[in-house]
Amino acid sequence: MASTEFLPSYLLHSPINRYKKNLYNSFSLPTHWNSADCWPYVTIIDQDNLKVEYNGPGRTSSDAAAIRADKPIPPEVGLYYFELTVLNSGESGCIGIGYCKSDVDLNILPGWVYGTIGYHGDNGRLYRERGTGEFFGPCYNAGDTVGCGINFLNMEIFFTKNGIHIGKEPSFYFETFSYDDLINYRILGEMYPMSGMATKGECIVANFGTKPFMFDIDNYAKVIFADAELKRELEKKTFKMLEIINTEV
Repeated sequence: MASTEFLPSYLLHSPINRYKKNLYNSFSLPTHWNSADCWPYVTIIDQDNLKVEYNGPGRTSSDAAAIRADKPIPPEVGLYYFELTVLNSGESGCIGIGYCKSDVDLNILPGWVYGTIGYHGDNGRLYRERGTGEFFGPCYNAGDTVGCGINFLNMEIFFTKNGIHIGKEPSFYFETFSYDDLINYRILGEMYPMSGMATKGECIVANFGTKPFMFDIDNYAKVIFADAELKRELEKKTFKMLEIINTEV
C-alpha cells in the first residue's frame, strides 16, 4: 500500500509532508502484521492481519514468540506511533510491545536481544537489548491499550498506556536523522513495530493508524515537529552569525 493511500493524521505536520510532499510517493508505512515474519507459536486470526494470538506451549522463556509488521518505519517521517489493545492476557500476561531490526530472531519477547526494545505487560519493565529489564511503568493486561512511538528527531522511544504518556527512553540509540537529513530524504537503517507473547490464551489487536488512537498523537506530533523546526532555525541563525564573525576576524 502506498503511503499516499495511508497517511495517519499526525504525519500531516511532518517535515517531509511540509517541505517535500512528493516524497510520500516513494515509501510506505507499516499497516498490518506480517504472517510470514513471525515465530510459529503466534497466529494471525483476522482478515485484516491485526489480531494475533499465542498458541505455543507457554512453559518457559524459550516458548516466547514475536511478530513483525509488514514494513519498516521510514525514519524520514520524523515520528512514528502504533498501539496494541490486549484482548486476553492469558495465563500470565507475558505480552510485549516495541521495535526491532529486520534480522532479529523472533523466538523472544521485545527487548530481550540486541536490536530490540520492549515494554512488558506482566511486570511493567522496559527491556533494552537484554533479558533483564528495569522498572519503567504500570503493568497492563486485558482491556488495556498500550502504545509505542519513535521520535527520530530526538532519538527517543516513548510508551503510552490507555492514552497517557508514561515515559521515554533516550538511551536506546539507533540510526537517526538531523532535521535537515529528514528534509533531504536520507534513509538510514530499519526499525519494525513488533509484539510478543509467551503464555497460553494471550491475544492482542494492533492499530497502525487506520483508526483513531487512544493517545493524542496528533497534538504530540505538532509539538515535536514545531520544536524541531525552531531548533533548525536557531541553528541556521547561529551558523550565519559565526560566518559574519569569521569574515570580520
